[in-house]
Amino acid sequence: MKRTAAALAFVLGFLAASGSARAAASCPGVTLQDGPQPPAVMAAVGRQISDGALPIDRTLTSGSWRIYHVRPKTADPLYMFFHGDPARTSRIYLSPGLGRPDEYADIKMEVEQNATGIPPALSACFARLVTGAK
Repeated sequence: MKRTAAALAFVLGFLAASGSARAAASCPGVTLQDGPQPPAVMAAVGRQISDGALPIDRTLTSGSWRIYHVRPKTADPLYMFFHGDPARTSRIYLSPGLGRPDEYADIKMEVEQNATGIPPALSACFARLVTGAK
């Protein structure tokens, strides 16, 4: 019984830790972080489209580029793209982040056209995540 409890505690600890920043398995060169950001980041991102902080539940990062998945109180969730610190830069692009697997190439191209200079690995990862493409 003690071994089972210890094994369960180990697995639960591992799962909890895996929610922090990690390289996305299907996204080489991109760090994916699930979970909220610090209050200062939520406030800086929120000021871009609202009067206050916005809940952030996922962040994709590559170099100085960041994509935040935010959940505004009065709108549908969306992705906000930044090149640099959101406290010092304006958002580059907004996306609802919805697509079918057959729309992968279109979404990747749209992101690259609207977020000029975005690393190809980040645009590919975003398109893969929102379309479920493999």
